Amino acid sequence: MPSRADLDPSELKKILSHVMLVDVLGSHQYRYRLIGTDCVMAHGTNAVGKTLDEALKTFPYKDHVIALYDQCAGECRPLYSESLFYQNRDIIDCHVRVVFLPLSNDGATVNMIFVIQVIAFINEEIRNNHFTLIKPHKEIVHETL
Repeated sequence: MPSRADLDPSELKKILSHVMLVDVLGSHQYRYRLIGTDCVMAHGTNAVGKTLDEALKTFPYKDHVIALYDQCAGECRPLYSESLFYQNRDIIDCHVRVVFLPLSNDGATVNMIFVIQVIAFINEEIRNNHFTLIKPHKEIVHETL
């Protein structure tokens, strides 16, 4: 399993705005260490330094997101997820694609997760309202890599 030291930001220039680094604090506990600019814009807030529980406390899909991190950290394997977000059941507002990659300082225990998140706003009016305000959501792909 790679470590944070194995990541060279100069080799990731094209995707840095879509990257998040998340510290694994313990069971079901994660903290945002770094959030790329495209992610901040789509989320509507810069949650660096906050735990996922703090940052997502009012969002209906918080448990789903934490479960994705739990699976990646617990299985020590990359994970891919896609979700659609709706304002109502008939209109898709955005399509979110996320890759979770476990990182480890000791090669055995996941201490950080490298996340790449790409959000396609289908309804451009929603972009300024941020996808975190959109509900409900439906996960359409969930694959362990």
